[in-house]
Amino acid sequence: MNHTARRSTAAAVIGLLAASSSLVATAPSQATTLAPSRVTVQSTDYTPASGQTFSLYGAVWSEGVRVPATVRVKTYRHGEWVQLAGAVMHTNRVDQYRIRIILQMKGERLLRVVGRPDDTGISTARKTITVTVH
Repeated sequence: MNHTARRSTAAAVIGLLAASSSLVATAPSQATTLAPSRVTVQSTDYTPASGQTFSLYGAVWSEGVRVPATVRVKTYRHGEWVQLAGAVMHTNRVDQYRIRIILQMKGERLLRVVGRPDDTGISTARKTITVTVH
């Protein structure tokens, strides 16, 4: 093989390696789509008295089935969502949750339930409800 043939063969090999590495580099970005999810929430009392215990309950769903998840409850205060102290739990063995809540501030309160599935391939779900504390 002469010098020119070796150079063109080497260039072809480098070109193939560059093309294959660019294919490998783009593959992971296409696989980042998360499965959709939703969280259901109901309250045992939508008009609790200040200091009264009530519960929020429901489940986190993805593709028509309940999924195990960590559930947190936040409240909207001073323009931002703030975690309620102690209002976090993992779903039970049938993938449902029931969180006891005690609110002190009177008036309309926005509560956001955030369900983060254990499976990292499923998106986090959020749902907001309003309760009126009297």
